[in-house]
Amino acid sequence: MGWDTYFALGGRYSEATVLTEASRLISLGLARRGYRYVWLDVGWWKGRRDAGGQIEVDARQWPHGLAWLTRTLHAAGLLVGLYTDAGPNGCGGAGQGSYGHYQQDADRFAAWGFDAVKVDFCGGTEYRLNPPVVYGAFHQAIAANAAHRPMLLSVCNFQQPEQYGPERPPLSESAFASYSFAPPIANSWRTDIDVGRPGSVSFANVLRNMDADAAAPQAAGPGHWNDPDYLAPGQGMSGRQFRSQLSMWSMLAAPLMISDDLTKIDASSLTAVGNSEVIAIDQDAAGSQGTLASSSGAAQVWVKALRDGSRAVALLNRGAGPMMISTSATAIGMPLAPGYDVRDVWAHRTRSTRGPIAARVPSDGVVLVRVSGV
Repeated sequence: MGWDTYFALGGRYSEATVLTEASRLISLGLARRGYRYVWLDVGWWKGRRDAGGQIEVDARQWPHGLAWLTRTLHAAGLLVGLYTDAGPNGCGGAGQGSYGHYQQDADRFAAWGFDAVKVDFCGGTEYRLNPPVVYGAFHQAIAANAAHRPMLLSVCNFQQPEQYGPERPPLSESAFASYSFAPPIANSWRTDIDVGRPGSVSFANVLRNMDADAAAPQAAGPGHWNDPDYLAPGQGMSGRQFRSQLSMWSMLAAPLMISDDLTKIDASSLTAVGNSEVIAIDQDAAGSQGTLASSSGAAQVWVKALRDGSRAVALLNRGAGPMMISTSATAIGMPLAPGYDVRDVWAHRTRSTRGPIAARVPSDGVVLVRVSGV
C-alpha cells in the first residue's frame, strides 16, 4: 500500500514535490492506515550514466541526492520505491532501463536505501527480451545486492498477446502469463496494460484489468500478488466508479497504490481510500484472492474468504442502469447458521439475514459487504 507518482504527476516531478506528497500521505492519515510506500515511477532519472556505467541523477531534480531522500522518508516512517526497465530504454525515454547493468543498478538502488523496485518492459518489448529470463535475472541481482538490503520486486510486463504481430509476443511472454513465472521471484506482477494515462482513466479499462487479474487467483497469496494497476481517483472516473475500483481491488487482494496528487485529492476520494473496513478486506491476513461466484448479464457476485471465517461479498453492476443483485449465505460458502450479519462496509451499517443477501446496485456501482455467522 502506498502512493505512486505516475497518474498523480506524470513523468515530471522533483525532490520538493515528492516531499510534499509524502507529507500529505502522513498529514491526511493515509500512512497510518497502511499507505506507507512512496514510489518514484518513470521520470526520476533521465537515463544518463557515467564512464563506469553508474546511474547519474540530475542535481537540479534531486539537490540532496536520493540517499538523503530515502533517509528522510524512512525517518518519517515511510518506505520508498523507484522505477527502471528490463531493457536498455524505459517508458520515459532512451537509456532509462537497466539492461546490461542489472547487478550494478540493484547495488546502487540498495546503497541509496530503496525498499522496492518496479521493473517495466518498454525497453524489454523494444529489444524482444524474454520476460521470465530477464525478470529472473533481476530477481537474482536484488538477492545478491552488495548491501544485502531486502527490496520488493514489482514486475510490470504489460504486453498483450500478438500486440506487435504474429507471435509478437506469444501468450507465454505476455502480461496474461506473468502469474506462471513471477510468484517465486516477485512480490507483485501486472496482469494487463495500464488502466489509462494521467488524467484519463476509464471505468471500462478498470473492468478490463479486473477481469484479467481474476484469471489466475491461485497464483496470489501472502508475499506475492496479482496487480491490476494503480488506484486512480481524480483521473477521469466518477466518485462511484472509483469506489467500485477500490472495492474490486480489495476483493482481488491487489496492491493499493494511490496515484493522485494528494495536495488536490477531493474529499470523497480521500474518504474512500481511508475506509478502514475496505482496507481490511484487501489486507486480510489469509491473503486469498476473491473470485467471481455468479453472474447474470451485467450483474455479478464476487466472493472472498477471510481469515476469521467470514466472507467479503461484492455485488457489482456492470450495466447502464440500476438493478437488484442477490445471492445467499450458502451460495457464498458460509456454513449453516441460525442467521448471519451482513456488514455494508461503505455505509457502515449491519443488518441480519437468515440467508438471502440482496441489494439494489446503481450503474457502475458495487455494494461491498462482510458476511459472518451469528
